Amino acid sequence: MKSKKEIAILFFIIAVLVFYISSRKDEKTHYTLPEAPEIAADDITKITIKKKGSETVLVREGGRWLVGEKKYPADEKKVKDMLKRISDLTLTALASESKNYAVYELDEKNRIEVAAYKGDRLLRRLNIGKPAASYRFTFVMLDDDPRVFQAKGEIKSEFSRTVSGLRDRKVMAFTDDIREVVLKRGRDEIRFVKTEAPVPVDTAGGEDEKEQKKEGETSAWKTADGRAAKAGEIDGIINTLSGLVCDGFMEDGKKEDLKSPVFTATLKGINTYTISIFGKKDGKYPAVSSTSEYPFLLSEWKAERIMKDFGGLIEEKKNKS
Repeated sequence: MKSKKEIAILFFIIAVLVFYISSRKDEKTHYTLPEAPEIAADDITKITIKKKGSETVLVREGGRWLVGEKKYPADEKKVKDMLKRISDLTLTALASESKNYAVYELDEKNRIEVAAYKGDRLLRRLNIGKPAASYRFTFVMLDDDPRVFQAKGEIKSEFSRTVSGLRDRKVMAFTDDIREVVLKRGRDEIRFVKTEAPVPVDTAGGEDEKEQKKEGETSAWKTADGRAAKAGEIDGIINTLSGLVCDGFMEDGKKEDLKSPVFTATLKGINTYTISIFGKKDGKYPAVSSTSEYPFLLSEWKAERIMKDFGGLIEEKKNKS
């Protein structure tokens, strides 16, 4: 039978081990996360993004965001996503104090350095590393703090885009009620005018029937000589152009450098809108529009939704029996 002294020593050893284990646990989990000061997205007027030796600058001027040295109009949605990531930054845990930054892609070669300013005043500096495998958080470093933290969400993708990827690619937009469409292919031209085609309704019953007639009116497209367009064809061209997004821009190109279009579409409503498409190069069509300052590129399938064959636009007459 063990003596009381041996039992006391055993309890002492157990107590020491319990204290050691609990203190090690506390050491791992008890730390203070730095406070990321709240920043209002509307206060940010400039964003710089540095990665692999290059720098992209976005600035807000005249109520809109511009990107790059030439200050191209920036995609507002993509900028809004970046502003949200910067202003709503949430640190969730300490990841490392070892300064082994390459493991987290936070070394100088791989990290993305983001800085947000209000005028000339720095609001936030952030180094962005790789996202976790689950994409639930991203490894980051904040300001001059050498530690690596986990930030909520996958935030790297928003800041990985080039100037070209951040440009606003909407090259034609309008909400006008278009009443006339003129299409030109080489020397050939065809003009369509929108007309109201009332559905026959017996109006002898009074005002209710008149209202039914008004609701029954439908629009139709006809050529200058009265030929009817196939249903949906002209509206399809208008819908494509009403929110046309290009596939890229002609870097360093100028609108005046493009001559002799192979196809031109002119749409007339309250205002007049024009797009000219030129001969295909490297699988894409160069083009210019009246609502974009810069020449752009359209994919083949997108251009062909606009450059319709004239013969295919006209409704064939049915032979009378």
